[in-house]
Amino acid sequence: MARILIVEDDPASMDLALRIVRLEKHEPITTADGETALALARVVRPHLILLDLHIPRLDGWGFVRQFREEDWAKTVPVIAVSASATPPERDRALRTGCDDFLPKPYYPEQMRAMLEKHLPRTPAAMGAR
Repeated sequence: MARILIVEDDPASMDLALRIVRLEKHEPITTADGETALALARVVRPHLILLDLHIPRLDGWGFVRQFREEDWAKTVPVIAVSASATPPERDRALRTGCDDFLPKPYYPEQMRAMLEKHLPRTPAAMGAR
């Protein structure tokens, strides 16, 4: 079971992400703003982050820039999740430090594929963080 930090300020999008993460038997940790997400990440050390880019207090780009400054955080997959799914937005997210981009709206199968693609295959690998 992986710890997945979900950073999302839209209640419907948060609900969908939570359902998928729970169905996949992972532990969700949630917040709706970037500053709280940064503080939470430092404490819970998630195995993966699902990051809405347009969030209050510290947007997704600012979050990922600061998050990547921490040595332990350099290898944590960050998946940008955004309704602004234009090529420039996707490119900016990837250049800033996100590992992948999932456009909204998405199907549950697309989210599951992202989780499978980016999470360690073995429980021992997850425990090492």
